[in-house]
Amino acid sequence: MAVFKINSWMGGISPFSDRGIKGAFKMGRNLDIRKDVDTLTCGQALKEEGLFGVSHSQSASVSSSASISPSSSGSRSVSPSPTPSISNSASRSPSSSASPSASASPSASPSPTASSSVSPSLSPSAGLNNVFVDLIHFFVKCSDGNTYGFGNAGNIYRRFPDGFWRNVYKDPDGQIKGAEEKPAVGTTYLQWATGTKVKQKQIPGNSNWTDVTIVAENLTDADWHTMKQVGGANMIASGSYLAMVGYDGSWTNEALDLIPGNIAKALVERNGRVVTGTYKAGYPNKGVNAMIDCEVPLAQIGDDGELYFANFTDTMPVKRFPGGGRVNPGGVANEVDQINIFDWESTALSWIDKQTLGNMSLWGVFNADTDYNGVYTYGRKNKEQPFTLNLEYALEVDEIGAVVNIEGTTLISYRDGADFGVKAVDPDNKGTGTYESLEFRAPMKNAEELTKWDLAELFMEPLPSGCSVELFYRMNKDSAWTRAFTADNNASYTKASGRKATFRIGAQGDVYEQKIVLNPSSNSTPTVLRSRTYFN
Repeated sequence: MAVFKINSWMGGISPFSDRGIKGAFKMGRNLDIRKDVDTLTCGQALKEEGLFGVSHSQSASVSSSASISPSSSGSRSVSPSPTPSISNSASRSPSSSASPSASASPSASPSPTASSSVSPSLSPSAGLNNVFVDLIHFFVKCSDGNTYGFGNAGNIYRRFPDGFWRNVYKDPDGQIKGAEEKPAVGTTYLQWATGTKVKQKQIPGNSNWTDVTIVAENLTDADWHTMKQVGGANMIASGSYLAMVGYDGSWTNEALDLIPGNIAKALVERNGRVVTGTYKAGYPNKGVNAMIDCEVPLAQIGDDGELYFANFTDTMPVKRFPGGGRVNPGGVANEVDQINIFDWESTALSWIDKQTLGNMSLWGVFNADTDYNGVYTYGRKNKEQPFTLNLEYALEVDEIGAVVNIEGTTLISYRDGADFGVKAVDPDNKGTGTYESLEFRAPMKNAEELTKWDLAELFMEPLPSGCSVELFYRMNKDSAWTRAFTADNNASYTKASGRKATFRIGAQGDVYEQKIVLNPSSNSTPTVLRSRTYFN
């Protein structure tokens, strides 16, 4: 009897349906593929942050469920007490009144391209379970140890190092289109931009934010004012220009004049320079959405999920998110803090060269096909591993606003209908993992013969109590998966400490695909070593 074997799991999502590098698969969700051991296991789940009723002394998650899986549902866990009697903000906003806001907030992205966001008006459902009343488009890791989130209706949030959130300020000019930390002579500022204004607040400054000041009022009104700190100056996307706040506080509204018709959207600091990603004014859906420098420089371009090298050399896409989609300018980050190495000579006034280190890029993808949205990773964790693409955290929501990694914890802001929130990777719970194999074509045979697939075996490490494994198959690229039952006719294999799960198939077809579903228990996961499917 012939055998179809899968012995490796670390190759990531293949660009091809029937082949790829060693360990590649057609699709995977919530899988941990970059371990030191080549096995199939679940990745970590996601949990809600900013829930009402959470104090500094409590965990950031008050979910009523034992664990929160980053499944395709974008719904928020319910706080044990849905009444917002304890607010995370200094003054609770919005009220629990069911009446709509008096005037509509600016849309999440006024770009004709740009975002699918609806107006972030403070709807009755928004903010009842958590502190967030708009979509955070930019996270800023600040030197005061806190992380700040800047919302698309003008709200500014602070995340303390213990994961506690508070709404600290509402900008009267509404939508915040860019934000960054800005060093200056003798102090540090948070700077952000609305339609035509650049504003700042000293860090730490006044706790009630009465020290917010206006830096400039003549920005070009554009969809995005993405900011990047470069050599002490703050560079700002401003339509077909880059504006600049100098280290000394000086202001230049046209520091760089781009080629007419090119609109600045994404910025990256590279070796003391600023790299600008643009889109054509007449073709907003085909430009650069987001950029990151990790081990290799990358840019996400267009609405079909394509990743390009952003190294001024390669011009072909390097990868494509399998369901298409796109990323917001603040929706990309490194999994580790970027570390800078400087080269300096004693006779030089400043450093003469710099290298930035970072290994794994995180991409918050939305507007993809159903079940293909979430945070993808692309890269590798050590030199012995291949560059791979993986849907690390599946998240079916309407929009992912921003992604950041804070001291090893990845944060993801999102909008789901009229609800807004921030999810964090949960170190204490695994998510449900799904693995879909490449298409396997049966060997050639006599014309009158059909290939019969008899059974599949999964060989595992001892199955932890409470965990289970399911297996599905698909023949000849059918649209639907068929569940395979165990030898004793159960829908899943649940035997504690069991090492081999056998599933009956008994189907005929020339193209075979296999889907394995790993169901965790708290922070325990099934660990699959290899798969064998027997056929005639």
